[in-house]
Amino acid sequence: MDAPIRDRKVGVEAHRYRAVERIVDMRNGAGVVAILVLIAAGGVAAQQDKKKKPTPAAQVTIKSIMLGSHKEKGALVFRVRDAESTEEDNKKLLEEYKLISTMKPPLGDPKSWANRTGNAIAALQELVNKKSDGAVERVRGATECSGCHNAHRVGGNK
Repeated sequence: MDAPIRDRKVGVEAHRYRAVERIVDMRNGAGVVAILVLIAAGGVAAQQDKKKKPTPAAQVTIKSIMLGSHKEKGALVFRVRDAESTEEDNKKLLEEYKLISTMKPPLGDPKSWANRTGNAIAALQELVNKKSDGAVERVRGATECSGCHNAHRVGGNK
């Protein structure tokens, strides 16, 4: 322990000096602890990232295909129907209808579903192969929304 201080004023100064020194030491110690905690947290987060499994790709559904190619006026199906599409657009729509034909309809007779999607596929294939001048009209009739929606969509053609 320190020797007793005779002068009161000197004792107060010594006390203040020790208090300031203690505060500085505590700040340094707290800073070191904070840095160590951040480093440890970073290591734990890196290990958890390694353990995470990749998220599976979203499942393709009839609804997701329809939203992508049939929803708005400038959509793929409307470009094909209006003869404003490219060969790539025609092939893409053909592939989408082939994929849709393998899926189970949400409502209605599966035979009707196969018939409707088969007609659309045949019309699109004719358009892709450029077999006739009336292929666009055939595609327009085969991809008419209300026919499929009334027969196979939950809630009908809303």
